[in-house]
Amino acid sequence: MFIDTHCHLDFKEYEPDRSMVIGNAKKAGVKKFINPGVDAYFSAQAVALAKANPNVIYAGVGFHPYEANRAPDTHDLATILSRDKQYIVGIGECGLDYHMYKGEKAAGKKDAQKHLFEAQLELAAKNRLPVIFHCREAFDDFFDVVDRQPTKPAGVMHCFGGGLQELRASLAHGFYIGLDGNVTYSKQLQMVLPHIPLDRLLLETDAPYLTPEPYRGSRNEPKYIPVIAKFIATYLGTTADEIAAQTTANTLRLFQFS
Repeated sequence: MFIDTHCHLDFKEYEPDRSMVIGNAKKAGVKKFINPGVDAYFSAQAVALAKANPNVIYAGVGFHPYEANRAPDTHDLATILSRDKQYIVGIGECGLDYHMYKGEKAAGKKDAQKHLFEAQLELAAKNRLPVIFHCREAFDDFFDVVDRQPTKPAGVMHCFGGGLQELRASLAHGFYIGLDGNVTYSKQLQMVLPHIPLDRLLLETDAPYLTPEPYRGSRNEPKYIPVIAKFIATYLGTTADEIAAQTTANTLRLFQFS
């Protein structure tokens, strides 16, 4: 069995054929899905999907770092948690993303992201939930925020995009490493791949984004998880079955569902 630990099945790209997308993934061996939130609306949508697909889809609730510009209220997430915690397995996706922020004017925007990230880490600690981390071009500040927390979070580095130094720091913090379809074409990720312990690896699609080779240019779907697993297995000289068994065990260990 495979699990897609990060896909956005609630996004508009799946409105015409969501049930078929889920069905096709199941036929490919992907039996369970984690659907993180990116704002209050989509967090609620993720929970609604989980309710409609019990023991198949699991929700995350969170604010993507870009939402910091809109002054979001994390009390909205607390409200969802108080009402529907049984459907929620993690907080996120949340973290820092400095990709679009350059120059002196970016300082305030970065601070806003840090404050939003800290608030969600507090929410994760209060609810004893792991975190689905988003970190892009912000590793130094990311680990600084994490290290200031009185309760050290558990979680996964979603769509890991760092080098060996960032990998070692992530592993030292006890985090899992999420790999997506871009591992099939990113030389940087392929260099890092042999250094990721298999007992810390999670499989993701980030669907509808990051479609793996040889399907780039089309909408990504959870059915491509086995494609990612096969690439990783071939690259590491193991089997897709081993990758499936290990990543499934890792997912259940981190997110605590069966």
